[in-house]
Amino acid sequence: MIVPISLLFLFLSFVPFSYSATCDFENEVASMSWMAKGDVLQINFEHKNLTENRWASIAFGNGPGMTNLESIIFSRDDNNVITTNTGFTPKKKKVVVDDVSYVTVRNVQLKGDLLRITVTRPLGPAGPRDFSLDQCVNWIVVPGGALSNGKFKKHHGQIYFVKDVCAAKCTAQRMMRVLSNRIH
Repeated sequence: MIVPISLLFLFLSFVPFSYSATCDFENEVASMSWMAKGDVLQINFEHKNLTENRWASIAFGNGPGMTNLESIIFSRDDNNVITTNTGFTPKKKKVVVDDVSYVTVRNVQLKGDLLRITVTRPLGPAGPRDFSLDQCVNWIVVPGGALSNGKFKKHHGQIYFVKDVCAAKCTAQRMMRVLSNRIH
């Protein structure tokens, strides 16, 4: 059977979408990448200008808006100590911080105002709300706000949405496939 060339091109145009997954984000303020290793999700986060008494976060969920989101919050106090918390936003302009953070900090580097941090968390249900990242959800990068007496004040500036992140698809095998495709 001979397949017309136009049908072949049509078929091939859909093939990359079956393998596509967003596994990184970058803008002028922050960058991050994530990879699932079994049932553990590793997130590498970099903030290019986290000054003293400031915080930044990554939020996860489908809202609506800035409500009902899980978050990982990175903060820097006036002694240059980096703290990592988890929490959620039950309503807009309100963050409730968990008593115990359910992410594990693997690496922290602070050079000037450049923060590089690696955290892990379960890909499946975790924390007091059993929030899971094994399904596709929106990720939101919040560049930051003021930290005052240990309290997270309202964020400043634009927030950045990364739509429909399917973190479970970001595996070492997929990353190797992407890299090998770039080499050819």
